[in-house]
Amino acid sequence: MAVLECLPGIEATILVEGEALTEYAAENDIIIHKNPATAAWQQTRTVTKYIESTTGKTFSLKVNVKAPYKIDCPKVSFSLYVDGQWIHGPLMTKGLYKTGNWSIISEGPTEKLQSGAQVALMKFAEIQSTDENTESSVLKEDKKVTDRVGEIMIKVHRRSVGKVIESKNKPTFEGLEHSKKYHDKLLAKDGKSHGVALGDTKEVAWSTRWEADYLDGEDFPLLIFRFKYRSAHALQNLHVLPRADSAGTVDQEATVDSEEDELDDLDPEIRERVKRILARAKGKIKSETKIKRDYSDDEEDVKPVKKVRSNKKRMTGKTTIDLTEDDDVEAQIVSLE
Repeated sequence: MAVLECLPGIEATILVEGEALTEYAAENDIIIHKNPATAAWQQTRTVTKYIESTTGKTFSLKVNVKAPYKIDCPKVSFSLYVDGQWIHGPLMTKGLYKTGNWSIISEGPTEKLQSGAQVALMKFAEIQSTDENTESSVLKEDKKVTDRVGEIMIKVHRRSVGKVIESKNKPTFEGLEHSKKYHDKLLAKDGKSHGVALGDTKEVAWSTRWEADYLDGEDFPLLIFRFKYRSAHALQNLHVLPRADSAGTVDQEATVDSEEDELDDLDPEIRERVKRILARAKGKIKSETKIKRDYSDDEEDVKPVKKVRSNKKRMTGKTTIDLTEDDDVEAQIVSLE
């Protein structure tokens, strides 16, 4: 699970088929904000991880809070974003955290029905790409989509007590169009390979809406979790995962070394002659490997480029959150934005 060292006890992870995906270290993107204090705060309160995405796999987000974290406010909210779009907002109260252990799993955006509600399950969808000539106006519109895909984010805030309100908002999540093709140059710089699409739906309970203030302002969260999801191949190009051919090269060199060990029983003159031949073969393997890697680094690898994030303006007003009436069951937040 992803954890911020300065705030232990609050954890987040991405689940596929109930199992947590392996997380790989990643550098935080440089945050730019008109208020330097805001940028500095968010920079130190962000933890970023890479995870591997597989086409067609349904996933969910899990948040867990446990000791040594101590709640020092009426409520703590967890705003969940997928591909730049708000999908869910679990809310933890002091009452829910009274046992010192609280967790929630979010499977997707939820819509209210006449009786109960339904959640649309999220799944990884491969981005179809093309290298054909594309008009600049089309590239400009496509860039709006490719800029936001490839990331799952969780923002944690301290909240006030708030009050119950009536809300009829409907989720407006726009999943990735499977048939749409995006130009390679829009995807290459960050190694993006997947987006998120909505799949099957299932019935869930509906919860009460609340309105509450950000105690520290929206621009000053307790912490921010960022999960950059990429295919295995893309992670290799980003040097997050080792390349598949690395093991093969090692095996080749090991074979040459083992053959040298089997020459002890030969005539000394023949043995020396064979050793020279094997040495030349071993040198050739290393030379070919170096050339191959240089070519790959120059023309095939896609190196990550840090993105400049444009943060929302600071909000010190009210937002809508939803909480089940029973204080012993889980709660949710729903934005009116």
